[in-house]
Amino acid sequence: MRSFLAALCLSFLSLCAFATPSKPVIIHLVTATWEGFANPDETGYYFDILQRTFPAPEWQLDVQFMPFARTLYLIESNRVDMILSVYKGDVKKSLLSEEPVELDSIDAAVTPQIAASWSGIESLSHKKVQAMLAYRYNMLTSTPMFYEESSDMLSMLNSVNVGRIDALLDYKKNLESLIPQLKEPQQFVIIQGVLNAEIFFAFANTEKGQMLKRQFDIEHKKLIESGEQERLYAETKAKGF
Repeated sequence: MRSFLAALCLSFLSLCAFATPSKPVIIHLVTATWEGFANPDETGYYFDILQRTFPAPEWQLDVQFMPFARTLYLIESNRVDMILSVYKGDVKKSLLSEEPVELDSIDAAVTPQIAASWSGIESLSHKKVQAMLAYRYNMLTSTPMFYEESSDMLSMLNSVNVGRIDALLDYKKNLESLIPQLKEPQQFVIIQGVLNAEIFFAFANTEKGQMLKRQFDIEHKKLIESGEQERLYAETKAKGF
């Protein structure tokens, strides 16, 4: 009788174990806001990729939005598990996804004089060029520039508009959104696609980060091979992002 009751109890406990769902793996992720790609409401192309590579309920994203430079510091110091949208040269200690998630295209606001003789990124050789803090666009080209970074996009755009600098590297949508706030009527010209670079996701160089990278790489490869990533990216670009 005792053996029967013991077996019954073990069976009951086993059923309970199977019936009780395991807790999801929480991924502590930080990112800058990238319109159309990483929106503050956790929508956009990058989150479409994440939902497919880390599906609920097994995985749960804990997302915080902050300046890009801060995300780099946190991932390099292993204080978070993952960040979005990095170039190969952005991190030294952290782990990059095996394959890129997109090919980034960077635009430029340039003075009318530069625009009139534009022949490619070489037109910015030894010119005064600025970009947002920690973007490191100068690392994407061998063209020598007098390159600086700042956290004040509007101030830089005003500078190129009056000719104090020669170019501001960023994205057309961001540049155009600030035109109503310019101190003077618009003089600069926007040239699209002056630089291109592969974009990756980055993972902390920890045991958990390595596990997350393995999971991502496996599922991401499926998205690439099935054409799903290409479809998602095309949909995003079709919306003007």
